[in-house]
Amino acid sequence: MQKSIMKEIFSSERRKDERFPIESLVTISDGRRFYVESITDISKGGVGLEALQEFPASSRLTIFFPLNSRFKIGGIVRWVWKKGHMNRMGLQFMNMTTKQKNSININELIHGFSNAPAI
Repeated sequence: MQKSIMKEIFSSERRKDERFPIESLVTISDGRRFYVESITDISKGGVGLEALQEFPASSRLTIFFPLNSRFKIGGIVRWVWKKGHMNRMGLQFMNMTTKQKNSININELIHGFSNAPAI
């Protein structure tokens, strides 16, 4: 059952934007607390996360990117898959301004992650 669900989740038919693998820590907030969690992949439309903290599907979160400009983007958890003690999640970016959309340069994000600590 789990494999068929994951196959559906990761199906290329559901992807609007190409995803790029990355391993980096980011800061996430649920509006009450801040958490440092791991990004596993990124696209212009969202990120894949591995987190100790469990955020249910439909949770609204803010992710803080550790770039020179240090910007933040709101998102919604679209799916969650429990993997041992970790939670694998898909976070779709939501309500992005034109400036934020234009500032998402995948190469810059990947290089920014590799050169900056989580904030």
